[in-house]
Amino acid sequence: MMLLLRILLPTIIVLLHVPLANATNGMKIIGIGQVQRAMGGANIALPLDAACTITNPAGLRAAGKRIDLGLTYFVPDVSYRASGAVAYQNAEITSNSPLIFIPALGYIYPLSKSITLGIGLYGTSGMGVDYDMNLYGNITETKYAFMKLAPAVSYTFNNGLSIGFSPNIDYALMDFEAGSPDQVAHEDGKAIGLGYTLGVHYPLSEHFNLGLAYESKQYFEDFKFDVDSGEDKLQFHQPQNLAAGIAYMPSSSLRFAFDLVWIDWPQSNGKNKPVYTENASGAIAWNLDWNEQFVYKFGLEYDLNQKITLRAGYNYGKNPLEPERAFENLAFPAVTEQHFTLGGAYGLDDNWRLNFGLMYSPTSAVDTANFTEQYIASANTEMKQYSLDFGFSYSF
Repeated sequence: MMLLLRILLPTIIVLLHVPLANATNGMKIIGIGQVQRAMGGANIALPLDAACTITNPAGLRAAGKRIDLGLTYFVPDVSYRASGAVAYQNAEITSNSPLIFIPALGYIYPLSKSITLGIGLYGTSGMGVDYDMNLYGNITETKYAFMKLAPAVSYTFNNGLSIGFSPNIDYALMDFEAGSPDQVAHEDGKAIGLGYTLGVHYPLSEHFNLGLAYESKQYFEDFKFDVDSGEDKLQFHQPQNLAAGIAYMPSSSLRFAFDLVWIDWPQSNGKNKPVYTENASGAIAWNLDWNEQFVYKFGLEYDLNQKITLRAGYNYGKNPLEPERAFENLAFPAVTEQHFTLGGAYGLDDNWRLNFGLMYSPTSAVDTANFTEQYIASANTEMKQYSLDFGFSYSF
């Protein structure tokens, strides 16, 4: 436990100041931690590491006593062309993307034959752009980052059925400066949120596992922004989602996983959301107007030998955007849909394993326009993504 605290405390400090990227399934990264991401995010019925503290706490027992830590290097490539109320008609404007690193840390400890404890600290969502002056004669800069601390517990019955619960302690950062030049910058917004995750994991037979997990709506306090005229407050929660998974293990060395995830984006990012609860600056109201999203995750893991494990995955979710929300789609371009992943692990000794992974999301684009309300005659925003994952696992 002392080892965990020595790792956990400085990691919290670092994590809370690391910006996240334009995430992949809407605002959510496709998988939590290095192992899940290499599997295309599929994990609900096949918990392979301590990231199940976040996604399905019922998988704690199956994942085993362990510590997992790692880092994701994420590269979004996003740009747009627009006509109408822009300085440069139909010019390609590319976002200035910084180096983005996403830390990951999890720990699982079996307390008894039935009860297993765990804790996870992971970046889970994020989005943002940094465009030079063009749209409305102003810069377009947005940033949102969401981190989650999840203590977790599971109870395993004699038949192998496990149920799990994890309270969610959330922390988010938000900045934005966008719209016409008379719209003031909103900087250093911070908020704490609370929610929970419930899960079930059941080994149906020697070859099949089933899993189910529900993440509640994450309720955040208002983001507060000091402006010259007083204080603006923005209510911006995160939505509930439901995930079902099945795992097939035809042999001791080969494993397949499939997850279907429903994300209720209208609950937090829907019509006329997020909402100003105080608007001293007279800022223009938000209206992301996102649709619900269904995400399909496929993963494969194969033990080549006692030291080498190979992983591959595919993740697809139709983007949740409404084409007529032109300004919002440029400022929060959740356009990516397909993701291909490769990765694996190498056993350094009986306890330590090195995990690695790659993710590629090919170019996705959305054509959007809203001249009547937003003076954008036409616009096209597109994005592709890359990421490199690296980490270690220690199994007791």
